[in-house]
Amino acid sequence: YQLQAFFSASVLILEVPSGYLSDLLGRKGTIIAASFFHGLGFTLFAFADSIWAFLLFEFILALGVSLFSGTDVALLYDSLDAVGDVEGQSKLMGKKVLYYQLGETIAALLGGVLASYYLDLPVQVHAVTAWIPFLLAFSLTEPHREKMDKTTHKENALKIWRHLFIDSPLIRLIMINGMIYGTATLVAVWSFQEHWRIIGVDLKYFGFLWAAINLVVGLSATLANRMEKSLGGASSLVIMGILPIIGYFGMGFFPTFIGILFCFCFQMCRGINMVLIRDAMNARVGGEMRATANSLVSLGTRVAFIIMGPFMGWMMDRPEIGMKAYMVFGFIFVLIFIFVLLPLVAKKAEFRPPS
Repeated sequence: YQLQAFFSASVLILEVPSGYLSDLLGRKGTIIAASFFHGLGFTLFAFADSIWAFLLFEFILALGVSLFSGTDVALLYDSLDAVGDVEGQSKLMGKKVLYYQLGETIAALLGGVLASYYLDLPVQVHAVTAWIPFLLAFSLTEPHREKMDKTTHKENALKIWRHLFIDSPLIRLIMINGMIYGTATLVAVWSFQEHWRIIGVDLKYFGFLWAAINLVVGLSATLANRMEKSLGGASSLVIMGILPIIGYFGMGFFPTFIGILFCFCFQMCRGINMVLIRDAMNARVGGEMRATANSLVSLGTRVAFIIMGPFMGWMMDRPEIGMKAYMVFGFIFVLIFIFVLLPLVAKKAEFRPPS
């Protein structure tokens, strides 16, 4: 948790400037730079042999993640805006998440197989494959879009702040819920391996479990658009908000193999969040500030994780608390559901963005 907190702190510093850079200078160049740091980070990770080396790896990876964060989604929505396919945005967002998670699923399965030979092999293989996105990034095509003035940074910042947090209460609630429910899944996911270790899952099965939970994210994201159309936006958000509550209480009540089933609740929440909340925000934000808006959501998630992640780790490391940590977080997210999500649900009349 301490290393992940450092990673989150690094992204915290770099997140918004990198999103603003993407809005100001362009998506393609930003993704190329992000892919370069991604490859460099995992190459260095293969040679890391001290806490300082791991910290360097986390910082370089944070550079890549912060540059990539928000830019990929912004490029997707910019492209759909350019071809006039507004209706297909949330559907394609679901497919994006599915393809991403399928990649992670395959990697988890391969990682488990490679780790069965010896633990360093997945790291060594990843040091090579991590450069593939860097090569692919040069083939991207960036559509024309409106951009902010490159010389009026203060005015640009005020414009972004007013649009996202002052002028529209709906957009403000969308962004806050995106941050909080992103944190709900992030804290849980980083506790999964410790949870599996405590209940006695053999290390060789970790890769298969990661594959399963990643696949659930992709499938949930793919179905999120259909769920919204059939149940409505309000009901879909309620389901998203209840899932982490069930997950935390379930893992706390059942410190056995049954508890693994509740891990999937967080992944379903994550898939729904990545489509419904992100689509609701990106459909209401112009291309001139879209990457910055996405980066701000990621920033808020990282800030919350810096606080809540080590707290979860501290509780789980205490024998007298252990799995009861999940119960504590269950109660926390009951309060969040009431005081943060329900105010957004109350604005259901404004959910569908204007065409």
